[in-house]
Amino acid sequence: MYEILSRFSGIGIFFVIFIVLILWFRVVPPNQANIVVRLGKPVRVRKQGWHLIIPILEGTVRQSLYDKNLGVNVDGLTVDNVKTGVGINVVYRVKQDDQSILDSKFAIDDPVRIVQATVEEQLRAKIFTFEHEEIFWKREEIGNEVKEALKEKLGQYGMELDSVQVTDIVLEAGVMESMNQIITQEKKKQALVREAEWRKAALILNAEADKEVKKLIGEGMALQRQALAKGFKESVMEMKAIDSTLNAKAILDFLITSSRLETLEKVGHEGNVKVIYLNENLEGKAAHMFGNSVEGSSKS
Repeated sequence: MYEILSRFSGIGIFFVIFIVLILWFRVVPPNQANIVVRLGKPVRVRKQGWHLIIPILEGTVRQSLYDKNLGVNVDGLTVDNVKTGVGINVVYRVKQDDQSILDSKFAIDDPVRIVQATVEEQLRAKIFTFEHEEIFWKREEIGNEVKEALKEKLGQYGMELDSVQVTDIVLEAGVMESMNQIITQEKKKQALVREAEWRKAALILNAEADKEVKKLIGEGMALQRQALAKGFKESVMEMKAIDSTLNAKAILDFLITSSRLETLEKVGHEGNVKVIYLNENLEGKAAHMFGNSVEGSSKS
């Protein structure tokens, strides 16, 4: 009997200790704060770790210290009466000091609603200062305007602002379609201008290249004629040195005939070649012309 009572008494002591632990101790996880309330009045703030409270007389209220992310979409009118939708993303948090934690929990009932109302008020007023064509380039200005207003408002309730981003700007469908058409036409115009400039540059390059080619061809033909004339002159001088009785015409006829025979020999080695004489007296005329020129040069 004594052993049974001892066993039950041990269980009872363990149960009492367990109840005391539950009633007297509180565990606060990271990024959380417990506000200790005694008989309805907040008396202290406890952060991460184990903390002791007075059962029955005291209780705890938890407040999150995590960053809070809130998206707000606002519709407004620009100064030229175009309906415009602006999306804002707000990141804010409760300050870490005890008084700010108390204010964030007891000085305001719905912080989300306060943030939304402040953003909507500032955005509608700011949108009305722009024309619809310029509002897309005013993201930073809009964000800064909302940020300044939120900083002041949140600071009254123990919170601080981390950042404000303008996530989206949307005009009414008809205006957006018109703007897209204008942008498309402008891009097509720019593409045509670039293509015309490219064609112009290509024509200039081709003309310069053609000019250079013709110049080189002309220089080559001039050099060729000079070489032919020099060769004929040297051949005439050599033949005169051998036989002084030969005149220039006879020598030139001989040279032309030799060139003709060499040409025919080369043609004969090629397969499927046809020779057509267009003017039988062409060689005689050429010989007469070159003869006169050689005689004139030798007399001089």
